[in-house]
Amino acid sequence: MSPVIKNNIDKAAGGTAHTTATIQASSAIDAEFCDSLGAKFRFGLGRSYLYSLLEQGLIEGCSLRKRNQTKGKRLWKVDSIRRYLARQMEGEQ
Repeated sequence: MSPVIKNNIDKAAGGTAHTTATIQASSAIDAEFCDSLGAKFRFGLGRSYLYSLLEQGLIEGCSLRKRNQTKGKRLWKVDSIRRYLARQMEGEQ
């Protein structure tokens, strides 16, 4: 059954139509860490640029992975990215 037909049937039966939407976190409630996609969304910085900044010691990050595993999850410290961007802004003035 197509979603449109099911939605209309739900409405006719007295139900309510449900939709899904992306919920964005408020800037007042921000995460301490984010992954590369989160950094791209928040700051517009790509994954390779983040790794370059990490290598230079300009931002902080950590890799989470289980013992003896080759794959893991890289997290970036949001405050360190903000500090880096603030330093860049101060240097341009």
